[in-house]
Amino acid sequence: MAKNNKKSASSGYVFAAILVAIIYVLNTILVWNIYSNNMELNNMTSTANRAINQINGELQKVSTNSIGLAANLYDNPLEIVADTERIYANIETNEKMFESLDLPESVMARYNYAKSMIATFRTRLESLGTNQLESGDGATMTETLKQDLYPLQITASQMLTSTISIVNAETNKLLRRNAMRAYILMGLMAVIALLSELAIWFFARRSKKARAELEEREMRLAEVDAKLKNTRQKASDLAVTNVLTGMKNRYALDNDISERLESGRFQIAVFDMDNFRSINDTYGYDFGDEYLAAVAEKLKEEFGDVAEIYNITGNEFCFVFNKNISESQASGIAQNIQRVMSSPYEVLNLNVQLPCSGAVYHYLPGDCLNVNSLLVKLDTAMRNAKMNGGNIINNVMNM
Repeated sequence: MAKNNKKSASSGYVFAAILVAIIYVLNTILVWNIYSNNMELNNMTSTANRAINQINGELQKVSTNSIGLAANLYDNPLEIVADTERIYANIETNEKMFESLDLPESVMARYNYAKSMIATFRTRLESLGTNQLESGDGATMTETLKQDLYPLQITASQMLTSTISIVNAETNKLLRRNAMRAYILMGLMAVIALLSELAIWFFARRSKKARAELEEREMRLAEVDAKLKNTRQKASDLAVTNVLTGMKNRYALDNDISERLESGRFQIAVFDMDNFRSINDTYGYDFGDEYLAAVAEKLKEEFGDVAEIYNITGNEFCFVFNKNISESQASGIAQNIQRVMSSPYEVLNLNVQLPCSGAVYHYLPGDCLNVNSLLVKLDTAMRNAKMNGGNIINNVMNM
């Protein structure tokens, strides 16, 4: 009887272990699938937006060339005509790039309308050029541009801009759907994990002799549970943009600089407001969100050309400076960042001002194994600044 109980308990443990392994593998596969889908969506959106912007820019060049020809501004009109042909070739290349993407029908409908407008614009412009360019009838050409071609160009540009908006809206819709799938998946995995725990507990009660094995298996389950929590955290970080500030988030930072840690050198800094919690406690979270959005907008306006800016946590901002920024320049810019973040902001008809602390790091190749350890160094330096009264910028290398 004892042997049967022991065998039954042992079989139960084996069954539970296999079940947990299957759960972990399935969870990993599904989360990776969600992650891959989101990355493909982001890459597709980036390619689509880049192609549409390129088409729009080239179309505006054609319009500018046409105006110049009509006004007789060019010494060699034939060179401008040849340049226009090159521009059209670029437009066609980007059209092919856009059309190769698997985009929704709503996007393609708006894009096809814009494409037809561009084709009409080209046909009429070519007809205008062959009939009137050689004769030098600038006045007639100018009038035709105003009455006929310019409205076509404007309409086509508007349709292209609208196409970008639809692409982004569809992408956001799919990202939200993937996030919902991730939450459902986490819930199902939690339920199944709970059932596994109950099965293990049941078999443990049937055999005291299997207690040691049960404890070992509980430790393994704890490790699996930690991995599951880590996987769920990654699933929740799949979106690469902070909705409130419109900046890239912590997950995007990891993607952008992980490969640079081993062999690259760069300047990086982090900042956040001192005692930001007082804003939420005093005025409410909506007010705090408006304040953060105002600060983020100012940071993008002032420093977007010298650094890639990330909103990595609630009120913490990370700045990865451009490659041409030296260590001394980064320190100077950091002072300006502190000044901007510490400036008063008008939010909902109230003036709000908080000091901020930060940390600057002159990163050298191989200093950190991963982005997490890099941020730990920066956050430690910034936390020390806050402990010393705040409104201070620490240098990681000098700590």
